[in-house]
Amino acid sequence: MIQRIRATWQSLRARKWLSLAFDAGVLLAVFFSIHAWQTRDLPVDELAPATRLALLGATGSPSDSRAAAVSGKVGIVYFFAPWCGVCRASIGNLDSLVARGQVDWGTVVALDYADAEEVRDFIDRSGVSLPVLLGDAQTAADWSVRAFPTYYVIDASGRIDSRSVGYSTWLGMWARGWLAQ
Repeated sequence: MIQRIRATWQSLRARKWLSLAFDAGVLLAVFFSIHAWQTRDLPVDELAPATRLALLGATGSPSDSRAAAVSGKVGIVYFFAPWCGVCRASIGNLDSLVARGQVDWGTVVALDYADAEEVRDFIDRSGVSLPVLLGDAQTAADWSVRAFPTYYVIDASGRIDSRSVGYSTWLGMWARGWLAQ
């Protein structure tokens, strides 16, 4: 039995394209398994929580993180922490998508920060031009955010279409937004 397994394995590895396809399949299986584990407790296919939060640098009434969805457009709510290096690396991807019109709207929500100045410094350094809402522990609980960055794609009816944890490229965010349409 062992000899047959070894011979099959050697035959597979001897064929360059078959070997490459096998390796790619294993990598994709690992990637999707990790993604499924990371997002296992995040809500999907349900109405996004109505969350009213203060807008960074604004005075007056709080903003609703779901307000743009009411207008019938697909968008992304992105949760970050100012100390998060992965957030710093990926938040610009969402900003670019919205600026180019490839996603209808985007909102970023700060969580796990000391004060508004820390959030402002992060935003200034990252160059983000999207609205920044100041969340709290209740916001994190309402949206089930336990790691950073976490983002949700909200469809035109205000429902959570998809969610992700960790770094995402602009292509990944765009694809999720496009699929939500």
